Amino acid sequence: MALLCLCLVMCLFHQTQSQPCNAPPCDLIETVLGSYKKEMRPRCENASNVDVHMEMALRQVVTLSETKQILTSNAWIRLKWNDCRLRWNPAHFNGTDAIHVSYDRIWTPDVTLYDDTASGNNVALSERKFYNLAVTSEGNVSQFFPTILRSICSVDTTYFPFDLQQCPLEFGLWVYDDSMVTLSSTEQGDVASYQENAEWFLTGVSAVTNPNIYTNSVYTTIIYTVNIRRRPLFFLLTLFFPCCLICSISAVGFFLPPASGEKIGLEVTVFLSVTLFQFITLERLPPNSKPLPIICVYFMLVMIWASTSCFLAVVVLRVHLKGQQGWKVPPMVRSIFIDRLGRILCVKRPHKFREYADKHLNKMNPKANGTNAVIPFVSEEAPTSPTEFGAILKSYQKISESLDHLVKHTKDKKPDPDSVDLEYDDWLTVAIILDRLFFLLHVALFLVVLIVFLVELSN
Repeated sequence: MALLCLCLVMCLFHQTQSQPCNAPPCDLIETVLGSYKKEMRPRCENASNVDVHMEMALRQVVTLSETKQILTSNAWIRLKWNDCRLRWNPAHFNGTDAIHVSYDRIWTPDVTLYDDTASGNNVALSERKFYNLAVTSEGNVSQFFPTILRSICSVDTTYFPFDLQQCPLEFGLWVYDDSMVTLSSTEQGDVASYQENAEWFLTGVSAVTNPNIYTNSVYTTIIYTVNIRRRPLFFLLTLFFPCCLICSISAVGFFLPPASGEKIGLEVTVFLSVTLFQFITLERLPPNSKPLPIICVYFMLVMIWASTSCFLAVVVLRVHLKGQQGWKVPPMVRSIFIDRLGRILCVKRPHKFREYADKHLNKMNPKANGTNAVIPFVSEEAPTSPTEFGAILKSYQKISESLDHLVKHTKDKKPDPDSVDLEYDDWLTVAIILDRLFFLLHVALFLVVLIVFLVELSN
Protein backbone atom coordinates (compact mmCIF):
# COMPACT_ATOMS: atom_id res chain seq x y z
CA MET A 1 0.00 0.00 0.00
CA ALA A 2 2.81 2.39 0.88
CA LEU A 3 4.59 1.54 -2.36
CA LEU A 4 1.43 2.32 -4.34
CA CYS A 5 1.12 5.75 -2.67
CA LEU A 6 4.75 6.54 -3.39
CA CYS A 7 4.32 5.70 -7.08
CA LEU A 8 1.19 7.88 -7.26
CA VAL A 9 3.01 10.85 -5.76
CA MET A 10 5.93 10.47 -8.19
CA CYS A 11 3.60 10.38 -11.16
CA LEU A 12 1.83 13.52 -10.06
CA PHE A 13 5.18 15.31 -9.51
CA HIS A 14 6.44 14.28 -12.96
CA GLN A 15 3.25 15.49 -14.58
CA THR A 16 3.51 18.84 -12.81
CA GLN A 17 7.15 19.36 -13.85
CA SER A 18 6.56 18.44 -17.46
CA GLN A 19 3.51 20.74 -17.76
CA PRO A 20 4.38 23.77 -19.97
CA CYS A 21 4.20 27.31 -18.56
CA ASN A 22 0.92 28.62 -19.88
CA ALA A 23 0.73 31.60 -17.48
CA PRO A 24 0.85 35.03 -19.14
CA PRO A 25 4.30 36.07 -17.81
CA CYS A 26 5.90 32.81 -18.84
CA ASP A 27 4.33 32.96 -22.28
CA LEU A 28 5.37 36.63 -22.61
CA ILE A 29 9.00 35.94 -21.70
CA GLU A 30 9.21 33.10 -24.16
CA THR A 31 7.63 35.20 -26.88
CA VAL A 32 9.76 38.31 -26.35
CA LEU A 33 13.06 36.59 -25.61
CA GLY A 34 12.65 33.66 -27.97
CA SER A 35 14.83 35.09 -30.74
CA TYR A 36 16.51 37.81 -28.66
CA LYS A 37 20.32 38.10 -28.90
CA LYS A 38 21.90 39.85 -25.97
CA GLU A 39 25.22 40.31 -27.74
CA MET A 40 23.74 42.89 -30.11
CA ARG A 41 22.90 46.39 -28.97
CA PRO A 42 19.39 47.71 -29.67
CA ARG A 43 19.05 49.37 -33.08
CA CYS A 44 15.71 50.99 -33.63
CA GLU A 45 14.33 52.76 -36.68
CA ASN A 46 13.99 56.22 -35.14
CA ALA A 47 17.38 56.41 -33.40
CA SER A 48 20.84 55.35 -34.49
CA ASN A 49 22.16 55.06 -30.94
CA VAL A 50 20.90 54.04 -27.53
CA ASP A 51 20.44 56.72 -24.87
CA VAL A 52 21.39 55.35 -21.44
CA HIS A 53 20.34 57.54 -18.53
CA MET A 54 22.34 57.05 -15.34
CA GLU A 55 21.68 58.27 -11.80
CA MET A 56 23.71 57.75 -8.64
CA ALA A 57 22.33 57.98 -5.11
CA LEU A 58 25.12 58.26 -2.54
CA ARG A 59 24.30 56.13 0.47
CA GLN A 60 27.40 56.67 2.65
CA VAL A 61 31.01 57.76 2.55
CA VAL A 62 32.57 54.73 4.20
CA THR A 63 36.15 55.98 4.51
CA LEU A 64 38.78 58.13 2.85
CA SER A 65 42.33 56.85 3.15
CA GLU A 66 44.63 59.88 3.05
CA THR A 67 47.80 57.80 2.80
CA LYS A 68 46.52 55.58 -0.05
CA GLN A 69 44.29 58.34 -1.50
CA ILE A 70 41.34 55.98 -2.01
CA LEU A 71 37.69 56.84 -1.40
CA THR A 72 35.38 53.99 -0.37
CA SER A 73 31.69 54.79 -0.75
CA ASN A 74 28.34 53.01 -0.83
CA ALA A 75 26.10 54.05 -3.71
CA TRP A 76 22.90 53.05 -5.46
CA ILE A 77 23.17 52.98 -9.26
CA ARG A 78 20.12 53.50 -11.48
CA LEU A 79 20.34 52.72 -15.21
CA LYS A 80 17.53 53.36 -17.69
CA TRP A 81 17.39 52.87 -21.47
CA ASN A 82 14.99 51.79 -24.20
CA ASP A 83 15.25 48.53 -26.10
CA CYS A 84 12.89 48.42 -29.05
CA ARG A 85 13.23 44.64 -29.28
CA LEU A 86 11.49 44.23 -25.91
CA ARG A 87 8.08 45.68 -26.82
CA TRP A 88 4.69 43.95 -26.73
CA ASN A 89 1.00 44.63 -26.60
CA PRO A 90 -0.28 44.15 -23.03
CA ALA A 91 -3.76 43.24 -24.37
CA HIS A 92 -2.37 40.07 -25.93
CA PHE A 93 -0.98 38.91 -22.58
CA ASN A 94 -3.86 39.56 -20.16
CA GLY A 95 -2.79 43.16 -19.51
CA THR A 96 0.77 42.30 -18.37
CA ASP A 97 2.60 45.61 -18.57
CA ALA A 98 5.98 44.75 -16.99
CA ILE A 99 8.19 41.77 -16.41
CA HIS A 100 11.49 41.10 -14.61
CA VAL A 101 14.31 39.26 -16.32
CA SER A 102 17.76 38.24 -15.16
CA TYR A 103 20.91 40.15 -15.98
CA ASP A 104 22.26 37.54 -18.42
CA ARG A 105 19.12 37.37 -20.60
CA ILE A 106 19.18 40.79 -22.33
CA TRP A 107 21.66 43.41 -23.52
CA THR A 108 23.00 45.83 -20.88
CA PRO A 109 25.37 48.80 -21.28
CA ASP A 110 28.91 48.20 -20.02
CA VAL A 111 29.01 51.14 -17.61
CA THR A 112 32.42 51.26 -15.92
CA LEU A 113 34.00 53.26 -13.14
CA TYR A 114 37.20 54.55 -14.74
CA ASP A 115 39.09 55.25 -11.51
CA ASP A 116 38.26 51.95 -9.88
CA THR A 117 40.96 50.56 -7.57
CA ALA A 118 39.34 47.22 -6.69
CA SER A 119 40.32 43.92 -8.29
CA GLY A 120 38.94 40.45 -8.76
CA ASN A 121 35.28 40.01 -7.87
CA ASN A 122 35.19 43.31 -5.97
CA VAL A 123 35.38 45.64 -8.98
CA ALA A 124 32.88 48.47 -9.15
CA LEU A 125 29.38 47.66 -10.47
CA SER A 126 30.08 43.92 -10.30
CA GLU A 127 27.02 43.53 -8.04
CA ARG A 128 24.66 44.31 -10.93
CA LYS A 129 24.73 40.69 -12.13
CA PHE A 130 22.85 39.61 -8.99
CA TYR A 131 19.87 41.94 -9.59
CA ASN A 132 17.08 41.52 -12.14
CA LEU A 133 16.04 44.10 -14.68
CA ALA A 134 12.56 45.59 -15.03
CA VAL A 135 11.16 45.73 -18.59
CA THR A 136 7.94 47.52 -19.57
CA SER A 137 5.73 46.91 -22.59
CA GLU A 138 7.16 50.02 -24.28
CA GLY A 139 10.67 48.61 -24.18
CA ASN A 140 11.89 50.72 -21.25
CA VAL A 141 14.53 48.83 -19.30
CA SER A 142 15.70 49.82 -15.83
CA GLN A 143 18.10 48.30 -13.36
CA PHE A 144 18.62 49.52 -9.80
CA PHE A 145 21.33 47.98 -7.66
CA PRO A 146 23.64 48.91 -4.74
CA THR A 147 27.42 48.76 -5.03
CA ILE A 148 30.62 49.53 -3.14
CA LEU A 149 32.88 51.98 -5.00
CA ARG A 150 36.62 52.24 -4.37
CA SER A 151 37.99 55.07 -6.45
CA ILE A 152 41.08 57.26 -6.68
CA CYS A 153 40.78 60.55 -4.82
CA SER A 154 43.61 63.08 -4.83
CA VAL A 155 43.69 64.30 -1.24
CA ASP A 156 44.63 67.93 -0.63
CA THR A 157 45.64 68.29 3.03
CA THR A 158 46.83 71.90 2.87
CA TYR A 159 44.28 73.03 5.45
CA PHE A 160 44.18 69.84 7.53
CA PRO A 161 42.08 69.35 9.70
CA PHE A 162 39.84 72.04 8.12
CA ASP A 163 40.22 70.56 4.65
CA LEU A 164 37.56 70.16 1.97
CA GLN A 165 38.01 67.17 -0.35
CA GLN A 166 36.56 66.79 -3.83
CA CYS A 167 36.56 63.16 -4.93
CA PRO A 168 35.45 62.54 -8.54
CA LEU A 169 33.65 59.35 -9.62
CA GLU A 170 33.96 59.10 -13.41
CA PHE A 171 31.59 56.66 -15.11
CA GLY A 172 31.60 55.82 -18.80
CA LEU A 173 31.10 53.13 -21.41
CA TRP A 174 34.13 50.99 -22.12
CA VAL A 175 33.27 49.56 -25.55
CA TYR A 176 30.62 51.77 -27.14
CA ASP A 177 31.29 55.35 -28.20
CA ASP A 178 28.68 58.12 -28.61
CA SER A 179 27.79 57.02 -32.13
CA MET A 180 26.40 53.77 -30.72
CA VAL A 181 25.49 54.44 -27.08
CA THR A 182 25.10 57.86 -25.40
CA LEU A 183 25.40 58.25 -21.65
CA SER A 184 23.47 61.04 -19.86
CA SER A 185 22.66 62.01 -16.30
CA THR A 186 21.13 64.66 -14.06
CA GLU A 187 23.05 67.67 -12.74
CA GLN A 188 23.01 66.55 -9.11
CA GLY A 189 23.50 63.28 -7.31
CA ASP A 190 20.78 61.94 -5.06
CA VAL A 191 21.58 62.40 -1.35
CA ALA A 192 18.08 61.87 0.07
CA SER A 193 19.06 58.55 1.68
CA TYR A 194 22.57 59.56 2.74
CA GLN A 195 23.83 58.45 6.15
CA GLU A 196 26.25 60.74 7.95
CA ASN A 197 29.88 59.77 8.44
CA ALA A 198 31.61 60.27 11.81
CA GLU A 199 34.68 61.92 10.25
CA TRP A 200 33.38 63.55 7.07
CA PHE A 201 30.49 65.91 6.45
CA LEU A 202 28.87 65.75 3.01
CA THR A 203 28.38 69.16 1.39
CA GLY A 204 26.93 67.92 -1.91
CA VAL A 205 27.28 65.68 -4.97
CA SER A 206 27.47 67.37 -8.35
CA ALA A 207 27.40 65.73 -11.78
CA VAL A 208 28.78 66.90 -15.13
CA THR A 209 29.15 65.25 -18.51
CA ASN A 210 32.60 65.26 -20.03
CA PRO A 211 33.21 64.27 -23.69
CA ASN A 212 36.53 62.49 -24.22
CA ILE A 213 38.10 61.97 -27.64
CA TYR A 214 40.00 58.73 -28.14
CA THR A 215 41.07 57.37 -31.57
CA ASN A 216 38.82 59.89 -33.35
CA SER A 217 35.80 58.70 -31.36
CA VAL A 218 33.88 60.55 -28.67
CA TYR A 219 33.27 58.80 -25.36
CA THR A 220 31.02 60.74 -23.01
CA THR A 221 31.65 60.21 -19.33
CA ILE A 222 29.71 61.32 -16.27
CA ILE A 223 31.73 62.72 -13.38
CA TYR A 224 30.05 62.72 -9.98
CA THR A 225 32.05 64.91 -7.59
CA VAL A 226 31.63 64.02 -3.93
CA ASN A 227 32.33 67.13 -1.85
CA ILE A 228 33.13 66.29 1.77
CA ARG A 229 34.47 68.39 4.63
CA ARG A 230 36.41 66.96 7.55
CA ARG A 231 35.02 67.30 11.07
CA PRO A 232 37.96 69.00 12.86
CA LEU A 233 36.95 68.73 16.52
CA PHE A 234 38.62 65.36 17.15
CA PHE A 235 41.93 66.49 15.65
CA LEU A 236 41.84 69.82 17.49
CA LEU A 237 41.44 68.03 20.82
CA THR A 238 44.01 65.30 20.15
CA LEU A 239 46.71 67.15 18.18
CA PHE A 240 46.43 70.91 18.22
CA PHE A 241 45.31 71.51 21.81
CA PRO A 242 48.03 69.29 23.41
CA CYS A 243 50.65 70.98 21.25
CA CYS A 244 49.54 74.40 22.54
CA LEU A 245 49.74 73.14 26.13
CA ILE A 246 53.25 71.83 25.58
CA CYS A 247 54.30 75.17 24.09
CA SER A 248 52.88 76.99 27.10
CA ILE A 249 54.94 74.73 29.36
CA SER A 250 57.99 75.69 27.33
CA ALA A 251 57.20 79.37 27.95
CA VAL A 252 56.77 78.74 31.68
CA GLY A 253 60.30 77.33 31.72
CA PHE A 254 61.64 80.89 31.51
CA PHE A 255 60.28 81.55 35.00
CA LEU A 256 62.61 78.97 36.52
CA PRO A 257 65.55 80.54 38.40
CA PRO A 258 68.74 80.79 36.33
CA ALA A 259 70.58 78.73 38.95
CA SER A 260 68.13 75.84 38.49
CA GLY A 261 69.49 72.93 36.52
CA GLU A 262 66.04 71.91 35.21
CA LYS A 263 65.68 74.63 32.59
CA ILE A 264 67.50 72.80 29.81
CA GLY A 265 65.91 69.46 30.74
CA LEU A 266 62.43 70.96 30.52
CA GLU A 267 63.08 72.58 27.14
CA VAL A 268 64.52 69.35 25.70
CA THR A 269 61.46 67.43 26.92
CA VAL A 270 59.17 69.94 25.22
CA PHE A 271 61.14 69.64 22.00
CA LEU A 272 60.82 65.83 22.01
CA SER A 273 57.09 66.05 22.73
CA VAL A 274 56.48 68.35 19.78
CA THR A 275 58.50 66.02 17.55
CA LEU A 276 56.33 63.08 18.66
CA PHE A 277 53.15 64.98 17.82
CA GLN A 278 54.51 65.79 14.38
CA PHE A 279 55.23 62.11 13.70
CA ILE A 280 51.69 61.20 14.78
CA THR A 281 50.28 63.78 12.38
CA LEU A 282 52.43 62.63 9.47
CA GLU A 283 51.06 59.09 9.79
CA ARG A 284 47.64 60.39 8.73
CA LEU A 285 48.82 62.48 5.79
CA PRO A 286 49.96 61.42 2.31
CA PRO A 287 53.74 61.05 2.14
CA ASN A 288 53.96 63.21 -0.99
CA SER A 289 51.40 65.83 -0.10
CA LYS A 290 51.57 68.88 -2.38
CA PRO A 291 51.45 71.58 -1.26
CA LEU A 292 52.78 71.03 2.23
CA PRO A 293 50.07 71.00 4.93
CA ILE A 294 49.93 74.14 7.02
CA ILE A 295 49.80 72.10 10.22
CA CYS A 296 53.18 70.54 9.32
CA VAL A 297 54.61 74.01 8.83
CA TYR A 298 53.11 74.97 12.19
CA PHE A 299 54.72 71.97 13.92
CA MET A 300 58.02 72.78 12.24
CA LEU A 301 57.87 76.37 13.55
CA VAL A 302 56.99 75.07 17.01
CA MET A 303 59.99 72.73 16.88
CA ILE A 304 62.22 75.66 15.93
CA TRP A 305 60.60 77.63 18.74
CA ALA A 306 61.31 74.84 21.27
CA SER A 307 64.90 74.36 20.09
CA THR A 308 65.48 78.12 20.32
CA SER A 309 64.21 78.08 23.88
CA CYS A 310 66.83 75.40 24.67
CA PHE A 311 69.54 77.59 23.17
CA LEU A 312 68.37 80.66 25.11
CA ALA A 313 68.28 78.67 28.35
CA VAL A 314 71.94 77.79 27.79
CA VAL A 315 72.72 81.49 27.20
CA VAL A 316 71.01 82.47 30.47
CA LEU A 317 72.89 79.82 32.43
CA ARG A 318 76.16 80.91 30.86
CA VAL A 319 75.54 84.52 31.90
CA HIS A 320 74.63 83.42 35.41
CA LEU A 321 77.81 81.35 35.78
CA LYS A 322 79.98 84.36 34.93
CA GLY A 323 79.28 85.71 38.40
CA GLN A 324 80.52 82.51 40.04
CA GLN A 325 83.63 82.55 37.90
CA GLY A 326 84.59 86.08 39.06
CA TRP A 327 83.90 87.96 35.82
CA LYS A 328 83.23 91.66 36.18
CA VAL A 329 80.11 93.17 34.66
CA PRO A 330 81.08 95.61 31.86
CA PRO A 331 79.78 99.13 32.37
CA MET A 332 77.88 99.02 29.07
CA VAL A 333 76.11 95.79 30.10
CA ARG A 334 75.23 97.29 33.49
CA SER A 335 73.92 100.45 31.83
CA ILE A 336 71.84 98.71 29.10
CA PHE A 337 70.48 95.71 30.97
CA ILE A 338 70.33 96.64 34.65
CA ASP A 339 69.62 100.36 34.43
CA ARG A 340 67.39 100.48 31.32
CA LEU A 341 65.90 97.08 30.50
CA GLY A 342 65.57 96.32 34.20
CA ARG A 343 63.29 99.31 34.65
CA ILE A 344 61.29 98.56 31.50
CA LEU A 345 60.80 94.89 32.42
CA CYS A 346 60.22 95.70 36.12
CA VAL A 347 63.14 93.58 37.32
CA LYS A 348 64.57 94.67 40.68
CA ARG A 349 67.89 93.71 42.15
CA PRO A 350 67.98 91.06 44.87
CA HIS A 351 67.52 92.12 48.51
CA LYS A 352 71.19 91.34 49.20
CA PHE A 353 72.14 94.59 47.52
CA ARG A 354 70.49 96.45 50.36
CA GLU A 355 72.53 94.52 52.91
CA TYR A 356 75.74 95.23 51.01
CA ALA A 357 74.82 98.89 50.70
CA ASP A 358 74.14 99.13 54.44
CA LYS A 359 77.44 97.39 55.17
CA HIS A 360 79.35 99.87 53.03
CA LEU A 361 77.58 102.76 54.70
CA ASN A 362 78.56 101.38 58.10
CA LYS A 363 82.20 101.24 57.02
CA MET A 364 82.06 104.89 56.00
CA ASN A 365 80.40 105.89 59.32
CA PRO A 366 82.73 105.24 62.29
CA LYS A 367 79.98 105.90 64.81
CA ALA A 368 77.78 103.21 63.38
CA ASN A 369 80.63 100.82 62.91
CA GLY A 370 82.24 101.30 66.30
CA THR A 371 85.97 101.58 67.14
CA ASN A 372 88.20 98.97 65.58
CA ALA A 373 91.24 99.77 67.84
CA VAL A 374 93.78 97.10 68.32
CA ILE A 375 93.77 95.92 71.91
CA PRO A 376 97.20 94.82 72.89
CA PHE A 377 97.75 91.55 74.56
CA VAL A 378 98.34 92.00 78.30
CA SER A 379 99.46 89.13 80.39
CA GLU A 380 97.73 88.39 83.68
CA GLU A 381 101.02 88.53 85.44
CA ALA A 382 102.66 91.98 85.50
CA PRO A 383 106.34 92.21 84.58
CA THR A 384 108.62 92.07 87.47
CA SER A 385 111.06 94.72 86.17
CA PRO A 386 111.21 97.57 83.64
CA THR A 387 113.72 95.62 81.54
CA GLU A 388 111.33 92.72 81.06
CA PHE A 389 108.46 95.10 80.29
CA GLY A 390 110.49 96.82 77.56
CA ALA A 391 111.41 93.47 75.98
CA ILE A 392 107.79 92.41 75.89
CA LEU A 393 106.73 95.73 74.36
CA LYS A 394 109.37 95.44 71.60
CA SER A 395 108.23 91.87 70.82
CA TYR A 396 104.63 92.98 70.55
CA GLN A 397 105.53 95.81 68.19
CA LYS A 398 107.39 93.41 65.90
CA ILE A 399 104.47 91.00 65.87
CA SER A 400 102.04 93.86 65.13
CA GLU A 401 104.16 95.12 62.22
CA SER A 402 104.38 91.61 60.80
CA LEU A 403 100.60 91.18 60.98
CA ASP A 404 99.99 94.55 59.32
CA HIS A 405 102.36 93.65 56.51
CA LEU A 406 100.64 90.27 56.05
CA VAL A 407 97.15 91.82 55.99
CA LYS A 408 98.24 94.43 53.45
CA HIS A 409 99.84 91.80 51.24
CA THR A 410 96.68 89.66 51.43
CA LYS A 411 94.46 92.60 50.46
CA ASP A 412 96.62 93.30 47.43
CA LYS A 413 96.42 89.70 46.23
CA LYS A 414 92.77 88.88 47.09
CA PRO A 415 89.71 90.93 46.03
CA ASP A 416 87.22 92.34 48.43
CA PRO A 417 84.52 89.75 49.31
CA ASP A 418 81.86 92.43 49.21
CA SER A 419 82.95 93.42 45.71
CA VAL A 420 82.80 89.78 44.56
CA ASP A 421 79.27 89.39 45.94
CA LEU A 422 78.17 92.55 44.17
CA GLU A 423 79.50 91.29 40.84
CA TYR A 424 77.74 87.95 41.35
CA ASP A 425 74.44 89.67 42.04
CA ASP A 426 74.88 91.91 39.00
CA TRP A 427 75.33 88.87 36.75
CA LEU A 428 72.31 87.26 38.40
CA THR A 429 70.26 90.37 37.68
CA VAL A 430 71.38 90.34 34.05
CA ALA A 431 70.38 86.67 33.77
CA ILE A 432 66.92 87.39 35.22
CA ILE A 433 66.45 90.29 32.79
CA LEU A 434 67.44 88.07 29.86
CA ASP A 435 64.96 85.43 31.04
CA ARG A 436 62.18 88.01 31.17
CA LEU A 437 63.10 89.42 27.76
CA PHE A 438 63.28 85.98 26.11
CA PHE A 439 59.94 85.05 27.68
CA LEU A 440 58.19 88.07 26.20
CA LEU A 441 59.74 87.49 22.77
CA HIS A 442 58.77 83.82 22.80
CA VAL A 443 55.19 84.53 23.85
CA ALA A 444 54.85 87.20 21.15
CA LEU A 445 56.28 84.86 18.51
CA PHE A 446 54.01 82.00 19.60
CA LEU A 447 50.91 84.22 19.46
CA VAL A 448 51.85 85.51 16.01
CA VAL A 449 52.35 81.97 14.67
CA LEU A 450 49.09 80.80 16.26
CA ILE A 451 47.06 83.69 14.85
CA VAL A 452 48.53 83.28 11.36
CA PHE A 453 47.85 79.52 11.54
CA LEU A 454 44.19 80.01 12.52
CA VAL A 455 43.66 82.72 9.90
CA GLU A 456 45.10 80.53 7.15
CA LEU A 457 42.97 77.58 8.18
CA SER A 458 39.81 79.67 8.33
CA ASN A 459 40.18 80.83 4.72
